[in-house]
Amino acid sequence: MGKISIATLQDAPRVDPPAGFAGECETHALLAAAKDPLHTHVLQLERDATVRIGPKDTDCVVYVWRGAVEAGGRALAATSSLIVERGAAIALQGRDEASLLVTFSAAQPSAAARPGGHVHLLPAERVPRAELTGTRGAAGGLHADAGCPSCEVWLHENSLAPVDDEPPGAGGEKGVHSHSEDEVIFVTAGQMRLGARLYGPGAAVAIPAETLYSFGVGPDGLSFVNFRAGRPSEIKFKGGGVMDEVGFWRDRVGAPDYLAPLAAEPRP
Repeated sequence: MGKISIATLQDAPRVDPPAGFAGECETHALLAAAKDPLHTHVLQLERDATVRIGPKDTDCVVYVWRGAVEAGGRALAATSSLIVERGAAIALQGRDEASLLVTFSAAQPSAAARPGGHVHLLPAERVPRAELTGTRGAAGGLHADAGCPSCEVWLHENSLAPVDDEPPGAGGEKGVHSHSEDEVIFVTAGQMRLGARLYGPGAAVAIPAETLYSFGVGPDGLSFVNFRAGRPSEIKFKGGGVMDEVGFWRDRVGAPDYLAPLAAEPRP
């Protein structure tokens, strides 16, 4: 069981683009230290500026948090995403003022990595989304389901309504669970309550595999995306229950409806 790490965009250092990134963007590293198994950066892309992602030796997921970009001749509005598989590359061009992109990737390639070589675009209107029955005021969407034959990443989104009667410190024992993989949660709107503190948009929470945790919802509700570098297997609850996470999402939401995959762009 590891230690949970929390980073915020407000405090994240501005850095040079990491390996596999190049272009005219302002880059902030939320999780990029040697100890971090999953890396998370926020890129700020001005209108008409271009950033090239890839080729890398790991799959990379890009989530359009705010604004809009163009990729492969297709417009990607806020809440769209794309997967840049290992060995592939694509140029993104800003189509709004100061668009913000969140990128996720494993720090190290998997020993059993899939072949890669493609880029998958998922415009916002093609993301499968649904209300999540059994949880009050909850909805979800699935961006990457680790089911692609050439890539193995996972990204889902959640939105949770405010809980009127939830006091500070709530969530300490409620819903305590663990996952079988390292994960990163990135807050896109509202607030996540961890202990007595609220973390707003731009906060990234890194949770090691098999680490028990829970969180609460802030007064403005909570929206976030959740990244894994591989296929989830199960959720284990402190009370003893176990749930098939992939089955949960596929039964309620369905598979992402990617555009036809793009072949890797030639190296510059």
